[in-house]
Amino acid sequence: MTGKIGGHVARTLCALLCVFAFVAPAMARMQLVKPGEVPVLAPDEGLVLMAVDTSQELARVTLNKDGQYFGAGVMTQIQPGRSYRLYVAPVGDYAWKKVTLASNASVWYGYNLEDSDEYRFHVEAGRITYPGDLLIRPHGWWRSENGMVNRALAAMDWLQAQHPGLGKIPFAYSGHYPDPFPAFYRQVQATHSVPASEPVLAEPPAPGKLPVAADVLLRPGRLRAAYLNPRGDLLAMETWEGKDKWQIEMVDLVDSTRVVLATSVTPFDDVQWSGSDALLFSAQVVGGHLERVLRTSRDAGGKRRWSVIELPSGGTVLDVLDDQPDLVLYVSYVHGDPLVHYLPIGSQALVDADRPRMRERLNIGLTDDVNWMADGRGRLRLATVKRDDDYALMYRQGGEYTEVMRFGDMQDFEPVALSYEGNEIYAITDKERGQRDLVVYDIASRKISRTLFSKPGVDVRSPIFGPHREVVGVRYYRDGHLLSEYFGAGDARLAASISAAMPGSNVIVADRSVDGSQAVVWVDAGDKPGQLYHLDVARHSMSLVAEDRPWLEKIDLAPAQVISYRSRDGLPLQAFLTLPPGQGKRPLVVMPHGGPIGVADSLHFDPETQFLASLGYAVLRVNFRGSDGYGRAFREAGKAGFGTLIEDDIDAAINKVVAEQPVDAQRMCVVGASYGGYSSLVMAMRWPERFRCVGSIAGVADRILFYTASDGGQEAKSRERLERVLGDPRTEAAQMQDTSPLYHYDRIKTPVLLAHGLEDRRVDYEHMRRMQRLLVAAGNVPVGMTFKDAGHGFEEDDEIRLWTGVAGFLQAHLDPQAPTKPASGAP
Repeated sequence: MTGKIGGHVARTLCALLCVFAFVAPAMARMQLVKPGEVPVLAPDEGLVLMAVDTSQELARVTLNKDGQYFGAGVMTQIQPGRSYRLYVAPVGDYAWKKVTLASNASVWYGYNLEDSDEYRFHVEAGRITYPGDLLIRPHGWWRSENGMVNRALAAMDWLQAQHPGLGKIPFAYSGHYPDPFPAFYRQVQATHSVPASEPVLAEPPAPGKLPVAADVLLRPGRLRAAYLNPRGDLLAMETWEGKDKWQIEMVDLVDSTRVVLATSVTPFDDVQWSGSDALLFSAQVVGGHLERVLRTSRDAGGKRRWSVIELPSGGTVLDVLDDQPDLVLYVSYVHGDPLVHYLPIGSQALVDADRPRMRERLNIGLTDDVNWMADGRGRLRLATVKRDDDYALMYRQGGEYTEVMRFGDMQDFEPVALSYEGNEIYAITDKERGQRDLVVYDIASRKISRTLFSKPGVDVRSPIFGPHREVVGVRYYRDGHLLSEYFGAGDARLAASISAAMPGSNVIVADRSVDGSQAVVWVDAGDKPGQLYHLDVARHSMSLVAEDRPWLEKIDLAPAQVISYRSRDGLPLQAFLTLPPGQGKRPLVVMPHGGPIGVADSLHFDPETQFLASLGYAVLRVNFRGSDGYGRAFREAGKAGFGTLIEDDIDAAINKVVAEQPVDAQRMCVVGASYGGYSSLVMAMRWPERFRCVGSIAGVADRILFYTASDGGQEAKSRERLERVLGDPRTEAAQMQDTSPLYHYDRIKTPVLLAHGLEDRRVDYEHMRRMQRLLVAAGNVPVGMTFKDAGHGFEEDDEIRLWTGVAGFLQAHLDPQAPTKPASGAP
């Protein structure tokens, strides 16, 4: 959620704020409880534990009661990090209302929190109410990422340290869903020796000498995207050359010359050709973004020259015009209102001379419009408009706009592109279908007019477009490979011949000239990092242009094979086994993927898999029920399988490879991230003697907590989606606890590694905090790592540190000198 800005002159409000700080608590009778104090509560009073987690110093945070204007109280002088206050408060409804940033200037800036249920809570009599942490992440003075996050264990730790005499008063989280953990934790405290605060986490042992250094295999690839101009003689490549270094490299495919034309400390956005001689791009800079045009010409001697054209600041390119390459559709802002207009880009002088006027705007007949789409002739045909708490897609015919659909109704319908004439939408849908099909949606009739591609049990990944927005084929996964199926016989023959030249690889025509004579082709495989080729169709020749990871050229990489099998209940399944070279049975690392619904593993190059294979470990990745690519019924089958049927599918894959492949059933570990981390802990919970170790990276430990400590639970609509996919904790709490590793901590006897980013918004660090605490209580002290600035994923340095730690952990338990049975305590 974002906050709205409000500025206040300190001099004017000084007296009011001073009065407010003293009077508001008196009005609402909120009383601060000092450390060690044990208050006597009246029958209509309770305790409320307030928590604010901020990345920036705050002057104050304001709280209101029962909608009263002056509020119930103020927390002041809040330092970066997590701050707590305990109050005696009257029974009633409360809400966080405003955040004011600390400033030495004469103007104070603040964020007005939305008037919604997200920031409201109820204080009950006779108990400690914890509404969650108010999370504040300001992005400059003008906007902030705000939300409520359940971190009950951290709050209970603070309470025990500052107010030890309150341990017998009931403690309850008051968010949208119940949290059984506080009561459960107090039961554990009564029967186990539990640390009074967060215990020190020991890092995994350092690995021995690595055959291939982690920073070699895990270094991100350099190729991000490639764009062929319509004429087919210039190729723009967006590359990553190291931390904070992105560049656009131009390759002349005729004379093979190369030149770097632009650099940036952030990734480039909206790179596209306007005609064959002008490349457009944008990049983020401090305070906003910039829009540029790289234009080429030849001098009198025939030498190619490049010039840079700066487009108006504060605007953005909406679309290029195929028939008028010296014009673009541009969005400018006049007094805050969006103005879509034509902008000449033939020269800097033409750009500078252009003065957009409101009377020339193309986006007429709309209010609250935020985005637009043009047809192939450059006419605005679709617009996105804000409608209450949703967005609507509006269609223009003549001079009138009519509503086509609401975004909230598009759960099973994914618009992809607008047709050339602008009267049809190409979309991917599985609504009332067995799989995701490619369809045409007729805007006038508001219905699907025809299906362009459907294959039973196969989900369309994306359409393939020709030069005039016509659909010429589709892409989908089969047996782990990304395939291209073209509708035209000529295109199909060409694709087949390229694939035949690269057996076992994913072969994708990434871009093509308008006349079809030139193309760029992307090739990769499980044991082959990506390569970019120039295909000259007329000459039947293909030459290497660039490699994604050229530093891996001389390293032997392990191939993967498809494992086909059936689940216990007869469902056809696939897994991918990567076997390192060598003789004898290899130790096995099982790597469940994240998601779990709508995500899948494939046979693209995967650096983590290759890193583990370089250590001598076989790696098993399973596309269990719920995975993407196999049709709607297969995806739906995973929704009721968390902790049960999904893990049964993984177990069946393990049994298959143990029986038929050279892997050692006595030396197996499970390591996964996100849902894969949850799955790893579940495997240890269900089969405690089978694995020598498990690793959970950013993993869910408590299924119910996921609803109150995740970005997916911050709004009503997103909570509805969670309930549809994951279930409803208000009616399914017992089943969710039964399939949560946290509540079966004493059954996990296997050595455990935990790793988590402290800024993870998808799976909050509270999951790791709870899991670590209870494992310590059970005597199975985990090792692990925390990453200060990491979210749900990891940047390069953190990624290297993470997998180096995983390597040391695996070596300690899988290598020949490691214990022959899983340990019951700390590794």
